[in-house]
Amino acid sequence: MFETQTEVKLHHTDAAGILFFANHFRIAHTVYEDFMKSIGCGLDYIIRASDYLILIAHAEADYERGLCLGEKLTISLKAEIGKTSFILSYLFKDGNGNVAARLRTVHVSVNKKNGEKIPLPENLRHGLLSIT
Repeated sequence: MFETQTEVKLHHTDAAGILFFANHFRIAHTVYEDFMKSIGCGLDYIIRASDYLILIAHAEADYERGLCLGEKLTISLKAEIGKTSFILSYLFKDGNGNVAARLRTVHVSVNKKNGEKIPLPENLRHGLLSIT
């Protein structure tokens, strides 16, 4: 499992000081970027130098409790791996370990030139195995 900690910042919140629902995805995407970099598949490399792209095909979330400005949170990341795609599951927990939200994103590997699905590159597959 890949895990990181952060806190709810002012720019993440709505007028009531609660983490705005869409900003869960912004935070999750930062976790995704950090994870990809940690396994040697940084998105900067994929975009600039690889022959493939990783596209998000689906995203969903379930919210169980609000998170307030300044509140600490831990985000855990797990993967399910397919042939041409993978699913990332994000678990948001508050400072007391209570589940606040569950997010899920489906990512697809495509050929950069023609947009056709391709098998996950081996280095990416190997890195994803570390969080299955």
